[in-house]
Amino acid sequence: MTFLVALALLAGVITVWAIRNDSQLSANGGDCEPGAVEIKTSPIPDPSEIDVVVLNGTDRTGLGDQAASQLEDRGFNVVEVGDTEETFDGSALVRFGPGQYAAGIHTHAYFYQGRDGFDLEWEEPITVVLGDAFKEVRSTSDARQSFAQSGGITAPEGTCTVE
Repeated sequence: MTFLVALALLAGVITVWAIRNDSQLSANGGDCEPGAVEIKTSPIPDPSEIDVVVLNGTDRTGLGDQAASQLEDRGFNVVEVGDTEETFDGSALVRFGPGQYAAGIHTHAYFYQGRDGFDLEWEEPITVVLGDAFKEVRSTSDARQSFAQSGGITAPEGTCTVE
């Protein structure tokens, strides 16, 4: 009987040791397909934590400064404003990579009929290319409503959600 109690205690100690020294980074790690890029879909960062580059892809003078000012009014950190030769027919193209996934989706919600420009290779700050259809940056309440109606964040093809 003493031997069985000692064996049970030893098994308990080994179990506790194994749990504390588990090297898995997340519970989802085993669900990722080989070659998938890991992205974080939460928490959604506050606009003050999001760096944004604003580029005017139109021939409308001052449009980049206008959008940058509106983004700053909504709490975003605009790190650069400029013009680009790249044109975009819609409202805005919001480019971001895996490292800024949640922030990119959040930023995208501020542009009515904007396009999500997620790119697995993107390593620059979130970049907004303004297009001909751009009128204004949405209000914070409109962006939140748009985000809520979109159904939240889902991982795009070639990625795997981690926490």
